[in-house]
Amino acid sequence: MSHLVSASATEAWAWSGLRLEPRPAMSDNGAHVDLPEAQRRAEAGVLEQVWLSHQWAPDGRAFELRYTNGAHGITGTLLCRARGRDGASASAAVLALRDALSAGPRHVRAEPIEDAAELHRVLVPSAHPPGGLAEVRKRVVWAYLRRRDTDFPLGVAFEPLVPESVSWEPVWEALARESAATTVSICLEPCAPPYELRSYLAYLAQEYGRLAQPGRPNPVFAQYVPPDPFAVRAAPLYQEALGTLAERAYRLRISLASQGPVPHQLAELIAATLSPPSAPGGGPVARAVAVHEAPAAWGNITGLQHCWLAGAYGQDVPQPLGAWERVLADLVDVPQASAAFRFPYEIPGRPPLFATARRAGPSAARTSGEAARVPEGRDPHTPTF
Repeated sequence: MSHLVSASATEAWAWSGLRLEPRPAMSDNGAHVDLPEAQRRAEAGVLEQVWLSHQWAPDGRAFELRYTNGAHGITGTLLCRARGRDGASASAAVLALRDALSAGPRHVRAEPIEDAAELHRVLVPSAHPPGGLAEVRKRVVWAYLRRRDTDFPLGVAFEPLVPESVSWEPVWEALARESAATTVSICLEPCAPPYELRSYLAYLAQEYGRLAQPGRPNPVFAQYVPPDPFAVRAAPLYQEALGTLAERAYRLRISLASQGPVPHQLAELIAATLSPPSAPGGGPVARAVAVHEAPAAWGNITGLQHCWLAGAYGQDVPQPLGAWERVLADLVDVPQASAAFRFPYEIPGRPPLFATARRAGPSAARTSGEAARVPEGRDPHTPTF
């Protein structure tokens, strides 16, 4: 059995996965001796973005890149989740999704995980949340508005990622150096923003655009008020979001789980890789997960979910974010998603970082450890296979 199923009376979910290995040979991965490294990286990024565009279908699917350190190097896995009316339809959907995902960019080799026990070990590494959980998020910016001619006193906006072809080698090297077993989970869920969200985006873009201009709140008096400083910052962000997130989008979650302490430095490095700290707005943020949110955060990882974590995701905004703001906090367009969803690659002549069958033996990553027990009951965040 090559997949796992969790079914209820009304719907079912299924999970499957593929092992990933970089193709180090130049004849396989398309690299050339005389090709500058920056151009190699850019070409790999283009191929990955094309692959990602082909996987966009807002049918409840989700797929995740998972990197885990180990004795033989970093293990790469591509996991996927699909929905169905019952167990049979969910199983068929996830296997079809796995087959579609297997046609990866040319610098990656994908092999289906056919053993359910191995798949379970990868998807649910432990029955209980580990001690070191962290999240990397788009930055939330906020301020109390100085203008009073608006319906909301607190302004909130979201800094987009910078879609650049930045090398992920420093991230993989840092992950390999972690002393405790550590996993990096990068999960995407295709999303077609509904009409209500697009209308709300248009309203925010118009309202912040108005507040970013001198105003005349009282028509009786000729005195004008200056633009609101936060609106000046937020207006272009919402104008950009209105253009990039109106059609094809993805919900993005980047989670870290360590059996040791919270991997703060690794999380900060991933945030800096997604967008440099010098980027406008300061770039993404890394947040540790509080103890009371650990079960939900772990359920996100083990079930490929996007359950909202108010503490880790709210970023100290003084009031809870609304339903649409929670969606906007996760949404990215295809270029931004591709900047985070980077497949493993190796450059000829560099020290290898990833565990492969020829380096560690074909059974090294498939037979170690015991299958983790899944807690009984209908936990809404953890699949009950």
